[in-house]
Amino acid sequence: MNIGPGHWIFAALFMIAFAFVLAFSFRKDKRTHKAHYSNAGIIAIIIGASVLMLIIIKVALRQLAP
Repeated sequence: MNIGPGHWIFAALFMIAFAFVLAFSFRKDKRTHKAHYSNAGIIAIIIGASVLMLIIIKVALRQLAP
């Protein structure tokens, strides 16, 4: 299937419309996010640090094995 200029135009318009709807929805729910997800950044940092620690342990154990 060949991708023509019409496909690219549709893709660009779809991306713009999707970004607009996403921004509008997020702005509408801003107060709700503050009330329910106030510690989300801390949780994300903890999960990221845990994954990083697992990777470090994996690399360290791999170097110890013959």
